[in-house]
Amino acid sequence: MVTRIVKTGYMLALLCMIAGIVYFFAANWPEMGREAKAGTSIGVMAVFYGTAAALAGRHHFVRRWLFIGGVLSFGISLALLGQIYNSHADSYWLFLVWLVPTALLARLTKDPALSVIAVVLLQLTCWFYYFPSAYHIEWAEWASFGRLLLFAAVNGAIFGLSRSPWAAHLAYAAMHGWLLVISVTGFSYERDVWWPYVYAALFAGLLYYFFAVTKQRSYALLTSLFAGLFLLIQYIRLLVDHFETWMLFIGLAAAGVILYGGIMLLRRTGVFSAGTRTGTWALTAFQAVITLAASALATASLLGLYLLWAESWSPYVLFFAAVFGFVLPAWLGRRWNAVVRYTLLAVGYGLGLTVAWELSAAVLFLYAAVLAIGLVRSADRGVHRLTTVALTLYLSAALDPAVEDGRFVLLALAALNGGLYAYGRWSGRTALTPLVLALGALGIATSVDVFAADGMYIAANLAMVAALAFFLFQRRRRERKIAWGYLGLYFVLKYYELAWNLLHKSVSLLAAGVMLLAWAVWLEKRNRLTLSEGVRWRRGVSFFVLLVVAVQFVFVGYTIWQKERLLRYGDVVKLELEPVDPRSVLQGDYIQLRYDISTIRSLDGSGKVKVALRKGPDGVHRFAGVYAVNGEKWPGFTRQQGDILINGTFYGTQVVYGIESYFVPEKTGIKRQENARFAYVRVSQHGDALLEAISTK
Repeated sequence: MVTRIVKTGYMLALLCMIAGIVYFFAANWPEMGREAKAGTSIGVMAVFYGTAAALAGRHHFVRRWLFIGGVLSFGISLALLGQIYNSHADSYWLFLVWLVPTALLARLTKDPALSVIAVVLLQLTCWFYYFPSAYHIEWAEWASFGRLLLFAAVNGAIFGLSRSPWAAHLAYAAMHGWLLVISVTGFSYERDVWWPYVYAALFAGLLYYFFAVTKQRSYALLTSLFAGLFLLIQYIRLLVDHFETWMLFIGLAAAGVILYGGIMLLRRTGVFSAGTRTGTWALTAFQAVITLAASALATASLLGLYLLWAESWSPYVLFFAAVFGFVLPAWLGRRWNAVVRYTLLAVGYGLGLTVAWELSAAVLFLYAAVLAIGLVRSADRGVHRLTTVALTLYLSAALDPAVEDGRFVLLALAALNGGLYAYGRWSGRTALTPLVLALGALGIATSVDVFAADGMYIAANLAMVAALAFFLFQRRRRERKIAWGYLGLYFVLKYYELAWNLLHKSVSLLAAGVMLLAWAVWLEKRNRLTLSEGVRWRRGVSFFVLLVVAVQFVFVGYTIWQKERLLRYGDVVKLELEPVDPRSVLQGDYIQLRYDISTIRSLDGSGKVKVALRKGPDGVHRFAGVYAVNGEKWPGFTRQQGDILINGTFYGTQVVYGIESYFVPEKTGIKRQENARFAYVRVSQHGDALLEAISTK
C-alpha cells in the first residue's frame, strides 16, 4: 500500500514538473532573453539526464522516470528553440527530430513507455506534415493518397516488428486511423469510388485472420471497432448523396447484418470468452462495438424514415415510439441475447435523445426517475452502462432550459453520477461508467472559457483537484487509471484557459511538483522502502544510451549556434505580411504570417525553389522572379546585383519559407496582429531564412 502511494507521488511530481516546464516556456516570458531561454532548456535536460545517471544501479523506478523526463525535455527544448527563432509552429521537423533519438533509446533500453512515446511522436510527425498548423497545403489527389498510404504502411510495419505490446497496439490503431483519413479525404477525389472496396477487402482479411487464425482478442476488437467506423462513414456519405427510402432500408439491413454477424462471431470463434478477467473485459468491449455500430446505423435510418414518412413533425410521437418500441422491450427481454438487448436499448435511448430538448421538463424528469429506479434494480452491467449514460443526458436535457448557469447542470450531473458510483461501491456492484461521467461533468465545470471566473469556478477546480487526488491514491487500479487520464486532460484544459496566465500556472505546478517529490522521498525513507522495479538495461547499453543523449545536447547546441550566426551575418529583408492569430501545442501563442511571395502562380507540382527578392524604393523587398526549381536554374530570369535569394518549398502555387510563424508573449497576439504590417527577415548566403521581428513600419 505504502509502496504504491510513494510511486504515485513520484510520478505525479514528475508530471507536474514536466507540465510546469511546458507552461513556462509556452508563456514566452519577455523578460528572458534568447541566451537565458536556451540555457534554461539545456539545463532542464541536464538535470533530468544527470539525475537519472546519478541513480544508476539503484532506485530503478525513479531513474527510469527521470530518464523519460529527459527524453521529454529534449522535445521541449526543440520546441523552445522554434519559439526563440520563430520556426514553424508545431513543425513536423520538431517531432521528427524528437522521434529519432526517442526511437533509438526505446530500442536500446527496451522500455515500453519510450516505445509508446516514439509511436505517438510518429503520429504527430505525420499529422503536422499532412495538416501543417502554420500554413495550408492543397495536396494533389495522388500526392495525398501516397502520403497517407505511406503513413499507414509505416505504422503497419511497426505493428509487425514491435516487441512492445502497447506500442504495437497503438501503431495498429494508427494504421487504421490513417486508412480512415484516406476514406474521408477521398470524398473530394475520384478515388472514393474504388477505395472503399479496397479497404473493405482489407477488413475482411484482417477480421478472418484475427478471429479465425490467431484469435487475438485485442486486435480482433480493434479491427471490429474500425470496421464499424468505416461502415458508418460510408453510410453517412451515401445518405448525403441518396437520402431516400431505399437507402434508409439498406441502413437498417446493414445494422441487422452487423448484429447477426457479431453474434455469430461470438458463438463460433470463441475469441471472446468470459472465463478470465481479461476475457470478460474483451467480451464486454466487443459487445459494445457491435452495439454502437448497429445502433448508430439503425438510429440514423429510423430517424430518416420518420422524417420522410411523417406528414407532420411531432417529437412526442418519436419519443414514445422509442420508449415503447425499443426501450421497454429491451428492459423486459431479460432472456434475450445480450447484444440484441443492448442494441435495442441503445436505439431507443438514441432516438429519444434526438428530440429530448424539445420535450417538456415534466416528461423528461418523469422518464429520468423511471430510468433511475430501473438502474438501481438492474444487475446487468451492459444495461447499467447504457442507462447511466442515458439518464445523464436526459437529466441534462431536463435541467438545461430551467437553469441559467450551466455549471449548476454540470454539478448536478456530477453529483448524480457520484452518488451512483458510491451506491455501486456500497452494494458491491462497482461500475466505472458513473465515475467517468462524474469526473467529466466536473471537469467541464472548471473551464473558464465557457463559464465565468468567479467563486464557483474556484470551488469547482478545488473539487476537481481533490477528486483526482483521492482516486490517484486509491487501491483500486481501474479507478487510478481513470484518474490519471482525467489529470492529463485537466492539465491540457488549464493550459488553454485564459483565467490564469501560463507563467503563474507554471510556477504553481513546479512548486507542487517539488512538494510532491519531497513528500515521496520522505515517505520512502520513513518506511525504508526499496523501489527497485523498473526496466533494467542490458550490458553495454549504457554506452550507446550516453552517445544518443550526447548527440541530443550537441544537436541543440549546434542549432543555437547556427541560428545565432544567421542572425548576426544574414542579410536583412523587409517583407509585407498578412497575419492571423492561433496557438501552438507546445510553443504558446504565435502570429501566423503570410507574404506576397507566398503565392507564385508560375509554379506547379512540388519541390524546392529559390526565389529572388528585389528591394524597392520604399525599402520593401518584393518578388523579382523564380531563380531555380529543384536545383535547376529557371529559364527567363536574370539575377541583378542586390537581389537576395531565399529558399522555399512549394506545393502547387503556394511556397513555404519557414518564416510563417512569429511567437509572441501570451495574450499579446491580437494586438500585434492588428498593428503588424512588415516582417524583418535574415537571409543567409545559402538562402536560409530566419524571421527576426515584425513591425508597423
